[in-house]
Amino acid sequence: MGKASTAWALAGVLLAMTASACGTGTTSGAGRGASQVTGVDVDGRAEIGSFDGAPFERIVGHVVGRVHRSERVAGLAELLGEADYHPYRSAFEVIRPVAASDRRVMVVEVENRGSPLMLQLFNRFAIGFSGTPSTAGYPGGLGDGFLFAGGRSYARVQWETGVSPGVPATAQGVGEVIVRDFGRLLRSGRIGAPPSPLGRYPTLVVTGASVSAWFIDTFLAEGFNAGPGGLQVYDGALIVSGSGNWVAINHLGDDGDAQQPYVRPNGRPLPLSEILTRPKSDPFTVDVVTYPEFYRMRAALARDPDPPRRSRQYDLPAPKASTALFDETFVFDRLGCNDKTVIPLNPLDYRPYMRALLVGLEGELGQGDGSLPPSTRFTLGAEPPPSSHFNDLPGADVAVPDLDREAQPVGGVRFPDVDLPLGRPYPPAVPPVATTTNVCGNFGGYQPFSAAEVQRRYGTAADYAQRVQPLVDALVRKGWLRQADRQWVIDDLRHRFEAAPVREPPARPAGP
Repeated sequence: MGKASTAWALAGVLLAMTASACGTGTTSGAGRGASQVTGVDVDGRAEIGSFDGAPFERIVGHVVGRVHRSERVAGLAELLGEADYHPYRSAFEVIRPVAASDRRVMVVEVENRGSPLMLQLFNRFAIGFSGTPSTAGYPGGLGDGFLFAGGRSYARVQWETGVSPGVPATAQGVGEVIVRDFGRLLRSGRIGAPPSPLGRYPTLVVTGASVSAWFIDTFLAEGFNAGPGGLQVYDGALIVSGSGNWVAINHLGDDGDAQQPYVRPNGRPLPLSEILTRPKSDPFTVDVVTYPEFYRMRAALARDPDPPRRSRQYDLPAPKASTALFDETFVFDRLGCNDKTVIPLNPLDYRPYMRALLVGLEGELGQGDGSLPPSTRFTLGAEPPPSSHFNDLPGADVAVPDLDREAQPVGGVRFPDVDLPLGRPYPPAVPPVATTTNVCGNFGGYQPFSAAEVQRRYGTAADYAQRVQPLVDALVRKGWLRQADRQWVIDDLRHRFEAAPVREPPARPAGP
């Protein structure tokens, strides 16, 4: 699926040894009351090495809990009958510093189809859709370890019906309660009175991409970031490729059709001002929209002229689905995109920008000295004519970004390879682009310039790298990139220059 699938062999052996030697450790102490996590079953624990000199460990297991009938969960009353609670058991993993004093920010990923895609994106490794916490095979060192620098921790918990056995198909909002109460557990460090084996964390950031981002939109819009007394659960949210869309697992999708952990085909995206309506409990929210979402997910309909104060919105020229995780074999052979006709895929890489945004968000939350740039959006034009690259919405005008003479979107965050392009991003979204579970429209096509063309424009690869450097340095100064990732971006661009094809692909229109 992904480009790499190296097993995390040493950690897997240690995890198996710990689980077999110690057995299953259960902590329980919650008393009577409303919805809550009532116990944590630790199935395995492994030391996994050090990051920034601090020893880390990985814990896998299951949270056990209950959902009270008072929760605003569509279908719950019918599910419960005369009972007061729905019980659940859901798998989790936590990766953290061993010493509590070394723990700073906990990043909680909302799984994507049961898999940890954000962990891969942040840490520069690829295992694709990898499976449950107990079966995921991670590479040694967890990629380059970025996410664990400076005492960050990472966690995920199952929320989706068909993935978590505790989430019924007829009351899928139970998954929202699980994610909320998992966050409450991590914040308090307690299960009722006894301490939780998962520990306590001063700052919580929830993140997710695509389906996971839609879940976060839903979670916030339906008020689940409020714990008892309306208190905030997650301090910050980094939403990647949500574009205001929501999943039909609860009241937003309570339209008479069956619930599903996906968007409604003609569901209208929500602007942030309609998602963040509870100032007391809403997190500081970073909303990232990628270029193909304007063509597949109608992102322009979520454009907010007056977004909430504690939020930022950024439009990126990169594709939603990163070619760092999914190669051409996956896209064209397995998914059948573009009628299985192989075309070059848009290679723009947003991973280093996500790192800088996480650091900036932490700074806004009082953890570190980072800060976020002001909101930066594409300039929008008219709805395009019908095509296989565009998914309209009946009864609405769905704008897309204006294009410059290089077919690059106007405005937004200006990657170096937008101002000094090595090709044209066409088609903007790979067909089919419908809002179904087919994800081809998350990828973008690309018309790379030939080797002769890039040499005519820029000279040698060394010349191109030299021209790119001041653009990269400006992005660092403005907070779009970390200084530590500067060389990564320059080296990647130089590699792409050197990989330019001998011939250009067949001529196509310059724009959609």
